[in-house]
Amino acid sequence: MSDNANNQRQLRLGAILHGASGNMSAWRHPDAAADASINLEFNIASAKKAEQGKFDFVFVADGLYINEKSIPHFLNRFEPLTLLAALSAATDKIGLVGTLSTSYSDPFTVARQFASLDHLSNGRAGWNVVTSPLEGSAKNFSRKEHPEHSLRYRIAGEFLDVAKGLW
Repeated sequence: MSDNANNQRQLRLGAILHGASGNMSAWRHPDAAADASINLEFNIASAKKAEQGKFDFVFVADGLYINEKSIPHFLNRFEPLTLLAALSAATDKIGLVGTLSTSYSDPFTVARQFASLDHLSNGRAGWNVVTSPLEGSAKNFSRKEHPEHSLRYRIAGEFLDVAKGLW
């Protein structure tokens, strides 16, 4: 038997918890939960449905800046790790993945937050590492300028090394 026959590929499925939807007008639909992005029961029900459907993980996207082109629910939504911690108590098996920026966070805090989520969830935590591409993000952190692309990725590389070392 060849090595390829023993290495079966497996498709991983994730469900994004994205408020009323990623569509600009979805919240207007009569069947939509217009407050879905700040409705804990809606998010718990969504995570449980994904878990029952054998999805591997739920994912909470995040961004650190909003503008006129942002999806309406971006104006008012849960912070990913807080929501995922709540979901860890309401689910049993599904992975819990959240976005967190290396450009506007500190490695010690992030390592601690994800370690806590990992313990609360019995090993189900996952991190969507981003560098925050929108220049307006700097304003939300009292910074004069947003790091340019190559610098953000150098920071991210070192950030990951430090976080892994702390774990």
